[in-house]
Amino acid sequence: MIKVGITGSIGSGNSAVGRSLVENSYPVLDADLLVHQLYASHIGLRNAIANRFGASYLLPEGIDRPAMKALILKDSQARTDLESLVYPILEEHQNKWFQKQKDTHKIAFVEAALLYKLPDFVKTLSAIWVVQAPEEIRLQRLQMRGLSKSDALSLIKLQKNQKPVEHPHIECIQNDFSIEILKNNIENKIKNLIFKP
Repeated sequence: MIKVGITGSIGSGNSAVGRSLVENSYPVLDADLLVHQLYASHIGLRNAIANRFGASYLLPEGIDRPAMKALILKDSQARTDLESLVYPILEEHQNKWFQKQKDTHKIAFVEAALLYKLPDFVKTLSAIWVVQAPEEIRLQRLQMRGLSKSDALSLIKLQKNQKPVEHPHIECIQNDFSIEILKNNIENKIKNLIFKP
């Protein structure tokens, strides 16, 4: 089975690519959604978060996202510690999900903003799609989600120095055009993968 990772900087439009794929009946795992499900249901992860950050960061439906976001924006060690708790569990569940798709699909996708944080998982993928858009467009998209301009700029700045994902088969998808152009680009890349000699 062909396994494709979809990634890109915040506001680049990873979710738009994922939605387009789902609309065309391709299986897509939303890693961000999976993480929030794990925050709510994985007892080991919840206990580890309580031990590191305090029980006040936990809610019945997951974590206190505004509080945690505020913390990791000002404390890089807190961000590193949270990732060290979450990513091993996330990687395990992503691998299980792909295993379930093998019998029914030729190609499946995982949408994950920080794929480069999971180098062992990345090695199992057939290709990586990096979604790109100019910074001014990304800023507009983040503000449309309800973020203040300063918070949006802080998140963009936080990712500027992040390590690029490493993989022998990386394709770029430019996402500052119309949705129709984006969908055509996606279909062409899928054809290239499926019918690759």
